[in-house]
Amino acid sequence: MKLRIIFSCYLLTSFITMFFSSTVSAQNNLYTPLNIKAAYDKGTRSFDGMPGKNYWQNYSDYKIKVQIFPEERLIKGIATISYYNSSPDTLDSIVLRLYQDIHKSNAVRNFYISPDLITDGMKITRLVYRNTELSIVDKKQFKRTSTNLILLLKADQKIAPNSSAEMEIDWNFTLPESPSIRMGVYKPGTIFIAYWYPQIAVYDDIDGWDLFDYNGEQEFYNDFCNYEVEITVPNNFGVWATGVLQNSEQVLYKKFNEKYLNAKSSDEVVNIIHKDDLIHARIYNDTEVHNSWKFIADKVPDFTFAISNNYLWDATSIEVGQEKRRVYIAAVYDENSKDFYDVAAISKKVLQYYSQELPGVPYPYPSLTVFNGSGGMEFPMIINNGSEKSHEDAASLAAHEIAHMYFPFYMGTNERKYAFMDEGWAVMMQFNFMQKDFPYVEQLKRRVREFETY
Repeated sequence: MKLRIIFSCYLLTSFITMFFSSTVSAQNNLYTPLNIKAAYDKGTRSFDGMPGKNYWQNYSDYKIKVQIFPEERLIKGIATISYYNSSPDTLDSIVLRLYQDIHKSNAVRNFYISPDLITDGMKITRLVYRNTELSIVDKKQFKRTSTNLILLLKADQKIAPNSSAEMEIDWNFTLPESPSIRMGVYKPGTIFIAYWYPQIAVYDDIDGWDLFDYNGEQEFYNDFCNYEVEITVPNNFGVWATGVLQNSEQVLYKKFNEKYLNAKSSDEVVNIIHKDDLIHARIYNDTEVHNSWKFIADKVPDFTFAISNNYLWDATSIEVGQEKRRVYIAAVYDENSKDFYDVAAISKKVLQYYSQELPGVPYPYPSLTVFNGSGGMEFPMIINNGSEKSHEDAASLAAHEIAHMYFPFYMGTNERKYAFMDEGWAVMMQFNFMQKDFPYVEQLKRRVREFETY
């Protein structure tokens, strides 16, 4: 992972140097890939990086109800997806990503996974397209790759330019017993759930459908979509997710709802769930066997969530931008993770730095949650971070993953093809922040020494 980040920095620096020097000296002599040149000719892109006069983006509206059965590690969902074709093309297929199929025994992966991570993947039990139920075993209508399900549309099913199509999908899958690729079961009662719903792939003006299979390495290239998600869990579980919680008063017991609402407007860190609360307090609504947590997220490239019945919860908020918009910031963590007691406060400092100094763009989303899972992995508005040995390492990891909220999520870059850009920015954006708050770490000098080593 370290080598990958260093190599990404080198590639990004080389790319920037080459771009600006070539633009100044010999703009018309640069080789232009044929697919990029075609986009220039069509007027969807322009040489200076601005959208062309004919630029367009497709997107989807997702309405999802999902139920989690923690003891069985079972996820069952129902989704209604409205897909909007803003392109000038008539679409004769729809590509659905079934990310959980990477756990199937015959999936194409870029690295070895242990046998206990092998599952049956995602099972589609019902698929309705434009009010007609289809059979996914129909080889004339469906084609499968390692992690993609391609719906081949008949003549009367095609999606015309500037029109939409609606799908309904029921599915389920079982999580592996051990933590998997950037997600999974971290301890009994604590699960970070990503890559969990059938997702429509990107159709763009460069390549058409994005047909890359998910191999466990390359990460995001998604449309900016809208989500309404209802997550049903046993009544002793909390849920933290992309987006904004809509029904806190229904799922949180009064005392804890008041703490949550206070944190959304507080400049100080509020301990919403303290370790003593896990033993003595009534935290969640227990009038029903299950609670349904409702979230909304607009114009985001993905939706992810985590659940736990044994984690602590800190939260605060910060004002960003000239309009002084409030951003809610949370840390959700194991009580034995000593560094995470500071993560809410650290994350607030990072957001302030990114919003005011570099890149100097107000944090673009209404919330940010850092969840204590493993490694370090970003998703829109929620991060999966492992525990670190020191305060400064926790700060560096948080700063790196929060940087991804800008690159690729806010920028919408194609991380599947150009991951060096996103990883490069996420490494370098934090240098001045770390120097300001943790000068003794000498992070920039450490990176230079690593370059010299390799």
